[in-house]
Amino acid sequence: LPRAISVNGIRLYLVTLASYEQVYRGNGTVSEEDAFRILSIDAPITIEPGKNQFSFPWQPMTYNVYVLATVEIQWKEASFFYDSALLRKPLVGLDIQPSEPTQTIELNPLFLIPGHVQNVRLVFHSGSDIITGGAVTLICSEGLQVVPPKTDQSKLEEAWRDECVIPLDACEPGKKIVITTLVKSTSSRSGNNADDVQEMMAKVETSYRHKSYDSVMEKGEEPDSNPMKTLLEAMVTTLDRPALAVDGSEAFVFDEDRVMVNVSLHCNTPVPFFVKEWNLDLPSPLVVEEDGDLNKGMFQHAIPEGDMLLFGFKCLRADDSDEPSSERPILRVVLQDDFGKTFLQVLPLNLDDIYKQLRKEDEYAELHNATAELVCSIKEGSVGHPVPFVYNLNLQSLISPKARRSNMSVSVASEGPRPTVLYTIISEGSDWIVSGKVQGLIDSKRSDIVSIPFRGIPTRSGLLRHFPEIIIEYLPITTLSGSLSSSLTPPITVLTKTPERFKSLAFTNSLSLAVPQDLEEF
Repeated sequence: LPRAISVNGIRLYLVTLASYEQVYRGNGTVSEEDAFRILSIDAPITIEPGKNQFSFPWQPMTYNVYVLATVEIQWKEASFFYDSALLRKPLVGLDIQPSEPTQTIELNPLFLIPGHVQNVRLVFHSGSDIITGGAVTLICSEGLQVVPPKTDQSKLEEAWRDECVIPLDACEPGKKIVITTLVKSTSSRSGNNADDVQEMMAKVETSYRHKSYDSVMEKGEEPDSNPMKTLLEAMVTTLDRPALAVDGSEAFVFDEDRVMVNVSLHCNTPVPFFVKEWNLDLPSPLVVEEDGDLNKGMFQHAIPEGDMLLFGFKCLRADDSDEPSSERPILRVVLQDDFGKTFLQVLPLNLDDIYKQLRKEDEYAELHNATAELVCSIKEGSVGHPVPFVYNLNLQSLISPKARRSNMSVSVASEGPRPTVLYTIISEGSDWIVSGKVQGLIDSKRSDIVSIPFRGIPTRSGLLRHFPEIIIEYLPITTLSGSLSSSLTPPITVLTKTPERFKSLAFTNSLSLAVPQDLEEF
């Protein structure tokens, strides 16, 4: 142009790439009906000689590939069309991409505890988008199962499945949709997938439009279009180890029949949990005292990852306890998350050392002991001459230590008469020959202190340090009908105290009588 001109308007015809190909193969001329959208600038518009730049405002609501098919210039009563197909120049196009979605999802909790049924909550935020619809798909790996939301408790066992699809309702910008369901995790993995991580994948597919869609459509400048689509994903995995692990457990006796149990636990949860309650189950003969729980400060205590928990319990040895006991020591700890869901942690404890010690004490406690003191009236004598001895027996200790703790006499049976004791004095392994009443019965009902006299004859000279021994045992109990009881009598251990030594002298003279060999006996 030799000079600037003022035109009534400039319009741009935008045609989708698919429509443009159809028009080009047809008559090759783009009409106003073929245009997807016509962009225009209102008058007055001045076109200067040379190169001109103009801005056409447009907020597209539909993603597609568009071709700038025709430019129309309106000047006074005439319209000039410049078709891009006839200009023999590269086509000018626009590639409109879907807008970035502002939707977000939150999947809680951050992890699953193996072996428990947990609440899983998915929170969908629409952001600034207009949601026209969608679906939430929960996909579980091996070892996990999910149920649809709002499943009736009576039908829960039949509703577990590996995948669940939940419809997502339409919502306006700034809205929030909360979906809550249950997920069940097995406590262990088996087979070739033992090292695989259990996980639940949440996929949220939505159809959405830009927040300005309604205001743009009200102007009628652009046809309705299909909504945009997006896919949001979130994942939650199970812990590869228990939430609480036993770091150590020990027990020691601190008083007669009292034991202190200490347990240290290590927290492996990435987010804090609260300790709601706990309980220590012990096999017999140990029970926790009524005031033996020393962990009152643990209640509602938040435990972060890596924290150590120290539990202490005062326990009582109760041999006759009627309380049911577990087969092995177990500490049960109930954890609670931020949603109020509780998780029972069953933690076996290793207290073998204290139970071995108690079993040894029980074995000793079942023994029946008696004490005996051997008294010799003289300290020396000659070989072949009798020496007077007395065994002083104390039968008061025949009540076992276990019975003494419970203040009960359980020498043989809890009911019935006390049995008779049989004693025997033997000389095997010693340097003596015994004589006198070396075997007899003792009526323990009359007295617990008994003296048994007998004689011993030394068989060699020198310092004798081995003396005759005494053995005592129970006679079988006779019932009221006169028959022997079938119950076994316990053995009796005799703790004997003997003189330090006895000096035995050889013969200094001997009186003998010589008789001829052929002399008949008279």
